[in-house]
Amino acid sequence: IIFQLHKAQGLRAKCNVVWAGIEMKKGTKMTFEALMKVKRISDPQVHPGGKLAAFVETVHDPGENKVRSTIKLLDLDSGRERDLTPGEHSDSSPRWSPDGKKLLFVSDRKDGSQLWVLPFEEGGEAYQLTTGEGGASQPVWAPDGTRIAFARSVIVSPHFDGNAEDLPKEDRELVLRSRTYGLVNERSTARVEDSLLFRHWDHWRDRKRSHLFIMDIGTGKMNDLTPGDADVPPVSLGGSQDFVFSPGGDEIAYVMNPDPVVAVSTNNSIFVRGIDGTEPVGEPRNISVTGAMDLEPRYSPDGSYLSYLGAERPGYEADRLRIRLYDRRTGKTSHLLERFDRSVSEYLWNGDGFYFTAPDRGYLSLYRVSTESGDVIQYTSGVYQKELRMMPDGSLLMTREDARRPADIHIMRPGKGVPPLLEITKEPPPRMDQEVERVTDHGSVFEREGIELNPLESFVFRGADDDPVHGFLLKPQGFDQSRKYPLLFIIHGGPQSAFFDHFHYRWNPQLFAGEEYVVVEINPRGSTGYGQKFTDQISGDWGGRCYEDLMKGLDFVLDTFEFIDGDHIAAAGASFGGFMVNWIQGHTDRFRVLVSHDGIFNQETMSYMTEELWFDIWEHRGMPHEDHESFLRFSPHMFVQNFRTPMLVVQGELDFRCPVSEGISLFTALQVMNVPSRLLYFPDEGHWVEKPANSEVWYRTVRDFIAEHIRS
Repeated sequence: IIFQLHKAQGLRAKCNVVWAGIEMKKGTKMTFEALMKVKRISDPQVHPGGKLAAFVETVHDPGENKVRSTIKLLDLDSGRERDLTPGEHSDSSPRWSPDGKKLLFVSDRKDGSQLWVLPFEEGGEAYQLTTGEGGASQPVWAPDGTRIAFARSVIVSPHFDGNAEDLPKEDRELVLRSRTYGLVNERSTARVEDSLLFRHWDHWRDRKRSHLFIMDIGTGKMNDLTPGDADVPPVSLGGSQDFVFSPGGDEIAYVMNPDPVVAVSTNNSIFVRGIDGTEPVGEPRNISVTGAMDLEPRYSPDGSYLSYLGAERPGYEADRLRIRLYDRRTGKTSHLLERFDRSVSEYLWNGDGFYFTAPDRGYLSLYRVSTESGDVIQYTSGVYQKELRMMPDGSLLMTREDARRPADIHIMRPGKGVPPLLEITKEPPPRMDQEVERVTDHGSVFEREGIELNPLESFVFRGADDDPVHGFLLKPQGFDQSRKYPLLFIIHGGPQSAFFDHFHYRWNPQLFAGEEYVVVEINPRGSTGYGQKFTDQISGDWGGRCYEDLMKGLDFVLDTFEFIDGDHIAAAGASFGGFMVNWIQGHTDRFRVLVSHDGIFNQETMSYMTEELWFDIWEHRGMPHEDHESFLRFSPHMFVQNFRTPMLVVQGELDFRCPVSEGISLFTALQVMNVPSRLLYFPDEGHWVEKPANSEVWYRTVRDFIAEHIRS
């Protein structure tokens, strides 16, 4: 026996054992319990001094069925961490004051979610800054450090005067809601609605709107800058930060949809309004009047420009987003990235240009565009990074992850780039990177547990119209080239979305690889990161090119990888992926077992039960009473007579996007057709299964149902 001791990325020693010249490694199986041990990093914020950063660490506890977030302080030189907000409460959204002496954050330790301040330089305990009904979220400091802007939920109803002081402690929320609706009996559970959009994702809105407030942190005085029946930030299709102060602190820009019925509109617009202290000055002005979706306003450092991300086509939520520049002096707007065939994900000012990321062939690549020339430089390819933050020395702080490693904080020093690599070829995207230093080590949690995960492997094949289509393959843990493995074929939602080489917690492919499946993930028509035309080709054609891409992709992997057992294949997906699994159920018998999570079964009932109507209106060019045939053409319920593959149906009662009617109807149809089927129903979950206990049940039920039928 020979012991080999070597350094692992400069952080710790790793010992491998070599027996008779062959490296022997402990192969511990990837499990749900291991997944829940990950301390998830998000929202890093650089201290103005540039030596420290605050970030959010989130832990999921299935035993207690709790999710808790805390704020950590990170020394960027040493990598040392310490907890700034210990306790049983959850804390998030850390924001440094401009002078770095205070840390503002959101906490649920008292009065719901409110803003708290930690005196960082002087030391001492955190103190509560906001109180009152509606809580507070998404805080932003004014440049002078004396004011903050934040969002608060406000009841907008002619029946409610805003006074919540006399509400009884018992049944407080019920009485408040009854007063909101003007019910004659305050103990009634009724709701009375007169217009759309009255519920969203997983909750009834109860006539609440998100409003933008400004507060003087010295006096406590605050004002609602956006009173009325509208949401700031918008109820949907917004960005990571949709209101910001101007560098002079005398104006604020925010995103709001001004249309009377937001359920049928994507018209999120950029508004600006003057402010004096906490008082509004003049009337708000809409500076983006295209009718399409605009978001993420950002002032230039010198205040000359206001940038934002803008789409072109009204009503289309998946349109390409470009950077737009509003000249505050002339009032004229110009556009960047006209010839850049990707959609901007996030961006930030950098001198005479912007750093930005964009989905790119299964990754999030980093670019820079010049405001002077419009030229674009690409810095990374084959790398997934997000949450970009500028550091005082010009470096970039970011989080990075891949399918084997959860997110860690990194620092990049961008050097030379290349012209954008946009062409989709028969080859997988190349790997290109810059000088990068990893600062945290949360991502090695599986390595520390002795769990060795395989990387995602890219492949490209010819899909519909003979176009190149990209996918990922994940080999099972302990892979043996001489064996045959069953295949799990996962289909993504959206449909205007994509599989990425990142660490996913809901449909984690490593968990299924741990059960000795080959996992295949394909980005068919409709996927993002392959050019806007490729994304657009899903609209009105759900069971057409996309289905053909998927089936040709399945043919490709079966013909190419001999270790896949083509007689034992499962398909699974959620949302649009669930629709596609339902479509597969009526159109092919090549799968042994199917899993449909919150998938669309009847396009007509879906369109009148869902809440964001603009989506169906765009996809079908209207509602069913306007174009009936469009909804029937690709509706799985029209092919129930062909259903025969064993199927697990997963449905959340609180899913208002793909409503409970779809899952119940699908399960009923399967039972009527005597198809072996099972319904996994969550009364307290929406579109996603988020509670740790329910997540565990989800994984185990999906695993067991597939295992029961894939070899039958």
